[in-house]
Amino acid sequence: MSDVLSIDGPVIVTRELPRQLALFEQVLGMRRMYDESLDAATTASWFGVAEQTARVLLLETPGTRIGVQLVEFSPGSDTVIRVGGVGIASDALKMIDFFTSDRAAANAAFRQHGFELVTEGAQMVLPDGSRFIETHVKGPDGVMVAAIFSETAPAANFVSVTDRLFSEVQSSSGPVSDFEPVHHFYEVVLGVTKGLSYEFESKSFSDMIGAGKTTMIRANNYGRVVEDVMLGIIHYGLPSGSFESLRERARPPHRGIVGARLTVRDLDAVLARCKQHAVDAVVPASSLRVSGQRFRSAVVRGPHGVWHFLRENPPRAV
Repeated sequence: MSDVLSIDGPVIVTRELPRQLALFEQVLGMRRMYDESLDAATTASWFGVAEQTARVLLLETPGTRIGVQLVEFSPGSDTVIRVGGVGIASDALKMIDFFTSDRAAANAAFRQHGFELVTEGAQMVLPDGSRFIETHVKGPDGVMVAAIFSETAPAANFVSVTDRLFSEVQSSSGPVSDFEPVHHFYEVVLGVTKGLSYEFESKSFSDMIGAGKTTMIRANNYGRVVEDVMLGIIHYGLPSGSFESLRERARPPHRGIVGARLTVRDLDAVLARCKQHAVDAVVPASSLRVSGQRFRSAVVRGPHGVWHFLRENPPRAV
């Protein structure tokens, strides 16, 4: 039995909070669950940064426990993890995926709020014949959002919210330099099973990411297919040394998608397994209180640089 009870969504560090709220609240339909200001000690205990305070907001799609956590540090950092959002640089989360029920209306909603569409028609055809069309959108702080329209399989195969323009977050993914260590981290260390795995070739997709040629894309997604925000790893089929690794830049207080939130059954057991497999615990376990709730938290960093914010549930008495 896995100690990971749920994968709850990405964590985004921002210095453009009004634009992030415009994207996730006004366009993508999330609701604010809490908005908390943290002192320097609490900020250090949660995010492992010194001499910073933080404003932390949790947004969720109504009817789900899935959403995004926005963190605004003060004084913060000028460094953007993934400048411009697009590109082939690896070892940092890149994309937050949503399904849409109406491609044209989704594209219009992004444009109405001033968000740039990088592409409106990147096609993905899987070996089983499933066909998807993706719109990729530049968000603030180098964050990229994908609106996915399924031409064949029902959206309910992937998400729970299907009766609105946008679903809840379906996945948060990023390119990796090396597939196997990350696969081992998710399946063996965290005990999160692989929910989806696929390979495909697409000229429009390869052109969109700037690969320079049509390559074989390989991807794994970890987590429960509908109930979780799946954590995706993707290899663009490019040779080692032909792309930059963002691993050392992908951390707070730098701006962008720094990691993902996971609820775990037994935090100590997960941390012990991480230590056994030489996985970095970048923030040790501590007790925190946010929005009236007390919980234990720690952060571990995967081989691909992504920070995993672990929250123990149910909380232990402290």
